[in-house]
Amino acid sequence: MSTYKEIESYLDTFINYEKKIFFSYRKSLKLGRVRHLLEVLRIPYQELDVIHIAGTKGKGSVATFLAYLLASSRYKIGLYTSPHFYNFRERIKIVEKINSQIKETLISKRGVVTIVEKFKPYLEILRYNPQWGKLTFFEVYTALAFYFFCQQNLDFTILEVGLGGRLDATNIVTPLVSVITHIGYDHTQKLGKRLKDIAYEKAGIIKEGIPVVSSWQRPTVLEVIKRRAKTLNAPLYILGKDFEFNRVRVKSNYTLFDFWFNKTKISNLKIALKGLHQVENASLALATLLLLLEKKEVKYLTIKEALSTTFLEGRFERIKMQPLIILDIAHNPSSFAALASTLEKYFPTREIILIFAVSKDKDVKNMLNKIKFKKIILTTFSNPRSLHPDKIARLACLKEPILTSKPREALKVALRLYNRDSLILVSGSLFLVAEVKKLLL
Repeated sequence: MSTYKEIESYLDTFINYEKKIFFSYRKSLKLGRVRHLLEVLRIPYQELDVIHIAGTKGKGSVATFLAYLLASSRYKIGLYTSPHFYNFRERIKIVEKINSQIKETLISKRGVVTIVEKFKPYLEILRYNPQWGKLTFFEVYTALAFYFFCQQNLDFTILEVGLGGRLDATNIVTPLVSVITHIGYDHTQKLGKRLKDIAYEKAGIIKEGIPVVSSWQRPTVLEVIKRRAKTLNAPLYILGKDFEFNRVRVKSNYTLFDFWFNKTKISNLKIALKGLHQVENASLALATLLLLLEKKEVKYLTIKEALSTTFLEGRFERIKMQPLIILDIAHNPSSFAALASTLEKYFPTREIILIFAVSKDKDVKNMLNKIKFKKIILTTFSNPRSLHPDKIARLACLKEPILTSKPREALKVALRLYNRDSLILVSGSLFLVAEVKKLLL
């Protein structure tokens, strides 16, 4: 039997597009290869009751809100998200209520070893197929997740799309509900430079006759989603039209809001996650829950408890009070706009010392134009995709940025600059936030 370290090393031998910038999205990702893989491995993934989530920002938040909502009513949930903070086992979780608390349990090291050992002979045969091309890390790990979930006697499985939607390895399922969060500019080298091209890829998760829950969208995006939903006879529910939140009250440690969908109205809902965009994400999860209620007789008597206890790492996370340090995984212009709005709401008078690193395929200038920082410290993170600080400075036309080679050095500089009128913001990439959080803790 292999050790867990050996299995980690083995999985790393499969091509990992999360560590690559330049590859052909349409040529590299093939759903036929994924279906063939799961067929050979005899994984009955069609038996899972799935909720499928795509979009540019908020996918992880919507997935987690929904997992907590369902788990609070004693349902056992499989949750598949990406990427991860520290360990790839974070991508595969069971969320359930144990005694009076909702618990998240990662797939165990032993579980990973056992499943991959079982897969190995088949993976070696399928590693490269003349018809389908090379198996990827994400495809193998998606197969591992499906196999694990099929063994767990789950009530629901929530899948977050990895990249795009139409060609993503998760898009072989026929879900109970499809969810599309806000769509903006990101991964434009793969998904297309126009919003309607990006929307086309995201809307690829819409299936024949399956209800779709969508956030508010720009007109060009909404047109694409509406067209596909109509073609596939999929009922479409849009935030701001078919369901809504209102009376948002921002407090220091939580946000209150009201919600309605059809005949259901719920007042004084509370979330601890900060920002108006998290109210939007919670509303998408609630609308999805109410559609599931119609399909599966879901009980939703513990909605308020579930929303108030939902937590995600790196979402406007206050890691220290003194000095005040905020971590946020915003990594594209849309999420940076949401971050800027949240900063203005909670800390309108604080001067921002920004520690920033970013992947090579991001719209750096547009991201940084959203944030009013006093000082910016540019750095890197441990991933081949990390953009060099010099290049960031040139692309964003920055005046007098502070350039550092490592997050540890960037943090030291930020702490020297800090005073009681400022805050330290760490953002630009999940990889950066994970490394800084590890240093701080």
